[in-house]
Amino acid sequence: MTFFNLSEPLVPPNPETIGMQDLNRLLKVHLKRRFVASPVLSKLAAWLSSINFSLTQIDRAFLLWGGVAITIFFLAQFSHLSWTTQSSIDAALTGIGIAGSAQLTWRLACSEKLRWVVFLWAVLMAGGMVVTAYGIFCSVVLVLAHLCSLWLGLCAVGYLAMGLGLRSRCFGAASLVHGMAITALSLNPSWQFLTTGLVIALTLFFFSVVPWDMREAEADELCGQPIAVIRPSAAMPSASRQS
Repeated sequence: MTFFNLSEPLVPPNPETIGMQDLNRLLKVHLKRRFVASPVLSKLAAWLSSINFSLTQIDRAFLLWGGVAITIFFLAQFSHLSWTTQSSIDAALTGIGIAGSAQLTWRLACSEKLRWVVFLWAVLMAGGMVVTAYGIFCSVVLVLAHLCSLWLGLCAVGYLAMGLGLRSRCFGAASLVHGMAITALSLNPSWQFLTTGLVIALTLFFFSVVPWDMREAEADELCGQPIAVIRPSAAMPSASRQS
């Protein structure tokens, strides 16, 4: 028995998604009829129809953090506001992200015994904000010079913990991407805030719309409500999906 189920693709071609609604089915049928004559367009249609257009509470949490991340790092890259002002704005946005995502996911986390995921990210983000504020207000050069590495590293740790805890290769891959991004920052230091914001935000946006390798028990219930799912021909192993 392996820790990860290597027989399942990272992004299932016929995903067992949460909250699949009629919009997805309608799009799938329409695209198949329209592009059936072209193999390339048929593959494109299959990929587009696999995207979940019905946002669940978890999807909204991903989108919330993606918006917070891209706002914070775009401000750092392009804004002429002082570092102290930006730090205050960033702290407020981080607080909104922590509170908002906890509210969106807490019910599911409790029902699936995944409260540790909510606490994990709350601690990582709050800790990162404390270190950032300390570096800015106390003018700690070591912290200021490695802010992007700090946040990419925190995200890498969070995704790695989720990958191991949920046995998800997608989250493990996300951890690797963030780790590699740290090494890539030195290639273009003048754009490191933009690079960091894009890596963090695009990963979150990806997870908000594309299903990843998961375990079936987590798809059985979303926020206490039974979910009708479209199951692939081969049943997926039992356990849990996401926070």
